[in-house]
Amino acid sequence: MMQSERNADAGPDPAALINSCSGELAVSWQLYEGLVEHLALQIHRSGCRFDQVVALSRGGLRIGDSLSRLFARPLVVMAASSYCGQGGRQRLRLRFGAQLAHTEERLGPQLLLVDDMVDSGTTLQGACRWLWQQLAPQTLHTAVLWRKGRSRVAPDYWAMELPGNPWILQPFERRALPGLDTLTPLRC
Repeated sequence: MMQSERNADAGPDPAALINSCSGELAVSWQLYEGLVEHLALQIHRSGCRFDQVVALSRGGLRIGDSLSRLFARPLVVMAASSYCGQGGRQRLRLRFGAQLAHTEERLGPQLLLVDDMVDSGTTLQGACRWLWQQLAPQTLHTAVLWRKGRSRVAPDYWAMELPGNPWILQPFERRALPGLDTLTPLRC
């Protein structure tokens, strides 16, 4: 959509924030939620139109849920796996589920694909290819919270640029989860 067609009252598009840290970036819940809102404003003010939000699991699920609610659009889940090992930091072969999880009669024709980050670009590129081959949407927009400097792929929208390529420690990853055998029931 051209700039002149956008809502004049909406204000300028919020630019991506830049964080030059390297090593590890520990993200608080406050920053995480702020980045989701920043991303939503970018999408909204651009005039982007979409029928469903396709969230890549697992990283894109929280973002997809939030955008689905903010834009009042159905959520579609696309299973993807590429990391495992100690702390989930070992990259493996990229795999996608055989089908999408949704409750719609049909999908599209305009989709918004969301994930938490674009690191090398392999996952986002593969997910786009899968959606084009399986659904052939009229339009496919992409959005992430973080775009790392080493990425070969530029999504349509990203909330924060990370030229130093840090490892991102998201708020739900900030503490080690206990083993199931150590859990105790909640008492009210």
